[in-house]
Amino acid sequence: MFHANVAQRQKARSVMQRAHFAAKPRLSTAQAKPWLGSSIAMAFALLMPAAFAQEARPPVNAVPVGTMDQLGKALFACWAPPPGTEGSEITFKFGLTAKGELRGKPLATYSVLKGSEERQRAFVEAALLALSRCTPVRMTEQFARVAASRVLILRFASGERRT
Repeated sequence: MFHANVAQRQKARSVMQRAHFAAKPRLSTAQAKPWLGSSIAMAFALLMPAAFAQEARPPVNAVPVGTMDQLGKALFACWAPPPGTEGSEITFKFGLTAKGELRGKPLATYSVLKGSEERQRAFVEAALLALSRCTPVRMTEQFARVAASRVLILRFASGERRT
């Protein structure tokens, strides 16, 4: 009798799990990532081989950064939004190594792109180039360990003044 109850409970649990899984809405990749428009995909395809080649370059900043605020300012030092892209924004998620280099490719997690497809592409390219040009970032030894253990999120927006 005990074994029958256990078997019945397991069977009921299995049926409930299948019903729960089947009831979940399924989204295609295109629906799940609406921010990944054709212009972003094209920009990544065009820029990745050249912009993120792992060559040994000296750090851009002369003074080592020691805080997240200073790191943000150092990364925005190379950012210049193209004209005609006011109102556009893109957010990247990425990591840095302890040497201040990009760890892998930045992942676009959010974007609002205004204007023609050419202007949208130019905006995304400018944001990716800013990350490429401003890395590696020189960091203090203690801060380098902190920054290397974090996932960083950086928002590039046109029409806003960064200080």
